[in-house]
Amino acid sequence: MLPSLAHPISRPIAIADPQAALAALAPLPHPFLLHSALEGEGARWSFFGADPFAIDRGERYEEAAAAWRRIARRFPTEAAPATSAPFTGGMVGYWAYDFGRRLERIPAVARDDLGLPDFVLGLYDVVGAFDHAASRAYLFSSGLPLAGAAGRERAEARLDDFTRRLESAEKTLAAGPRSGVRAVSTFTPDDYRRAVEKVKDHIRRGDIFQANLSQRWTVELPRGAVPGAMAWALEAALARRSQAPYAGFFDACDHAVACASPERFLTLRGRTVTTRPIKGTRPRGADPAQDRALRDALRASEKDRAENVMIVDVLRNDLGRVCEAGSVETPVLCELESFPQVHHLTSTVTGTLRPGLDALDLLHAAFPGGSITGAPKIRAMEILDALEPVRRHIYTGSLGYLDWRGDAEWNIAIRTALVTPRAVHFAAGGGITADSDAEAEYQETLHKAEGVRVALADLLGPVALEPAALHAR
Repeated sequence: MLPSLAHPISRPIAIADPQAALAALAPLPHPFLLHSALEGEGARWSFFGADPFAIDRGERYEEAAAAWRRIARRFPTEAAPATSAPFTGGMVGYWAYDFGRRLERIPAVARDDLGLPDFVLGLYDVVGAFDHAASRAYLFSSGLPLAGAAGRERAEARLDDFTRRLESAEKTLAAGPRSGVRAVSTFTPDDYRRAVEKVKDHIRRGDIFQANLSQRWTVELPRGAVPGAMAWALEAALARRSQAPYAGFFDACDHAVACASPERFLTLRGRTVTTRPIKGTRPRGADPAQDRALRDALRASEKDRAENVMIVDVLRNDLGRVCEAGSVETPVLCELESFPQVHHLTSTVTGTLRPGLDALDLLHAAFPGGSITGAPKIRAMEILDALEPVRRHIYTGSLGYLDWRGDAEWNIAIRTALVTPRAVHFAAGGGITADSDAEAEYQETLHKAEGVRVALADLLGPVALEPAALHAR
């Protein structure tokens, strides 16, 4: 049996901000940044890293999960000394929405036009943490996958190498063409409105209560574009524009993800589980009076409140599969939160994870999130797969971390862009209920896409959202 691991060694480091850390680590394989751009305890920490000692994708999920569990079983569970950082090393990456096909039997109707893996997960022995409350940064190094004296030697060498990189970095971002681009949707406006009506038909027949319908836009990139560099620049632009609490960047080499999500999917601290679904949206107003009116209208909307409550019920059911009986509660229901582009209604559901289960068991019970599928979840997913022309991939999947000590945090990957060597893809959607107006639902997707569209415009020049002329099945 392998010996138990000691705490990772750590040291404070001098960096200006998490974006500067990402600039330093960008030349290494598989850099990541999990970034909080808001104030408050819930957005206190940002995390960064690169060069994992293992990376798994596609068909190797069981191997990736087993590797994390094998190490986690012999890792100290108490907090590391000198800092309360909840993440000091472990698994980082994404689960695409389509990973849900492994967990539930969903007919394959929507086209898999990207052909990308449904997860990419790295095991990171060196992780940095930026404490926004104290404006301090720390670097942690475990020496994994080695142990004992060899592990200690590796941990110290890696800590020295990363420290040199981080403390000598210059913050530079890749520049793109500035002439302006077209972002072409998978839907025409009429097609989207018809899809809304089809969802409403299913609701009238009693198949579902609601479903989260979405459309995707694609921006073609010039030949030779580097996904990681483009996504890095886009994440920085999103951070400036959107100030999201669950933003992130992850470089999977042949594709990369940039995200400015306002929504927490799952947090696990010890055995305490928290999820914060978003349902209900209004755009920000052009002036304070209009903004206040839109905010008040969202608070007063029976349709949006009912939509939120239905999804809270879905998540209570999902958490109930793995939490102690009677522990699942809803301490906050339909709280209004405001972001740079939109207002949202947010609820909070909590529970206590049953003994003997871990964060991966929790993820499997709740994935994909109820707020971006519908109610009942599985039937809603089946209907969405038949109505949306292409698979979602990272959109409405999850990006986040799983610490060796068992704590975890994952977002819902909305306000998110997927970058490949040929294109940038981004999507937006909304919950359809019996009371939905098809035109209003279509416009809501445009409001939600605005954050990514404006960030892309910072890099590429004006970005015009255009409908599909014709989409093929």
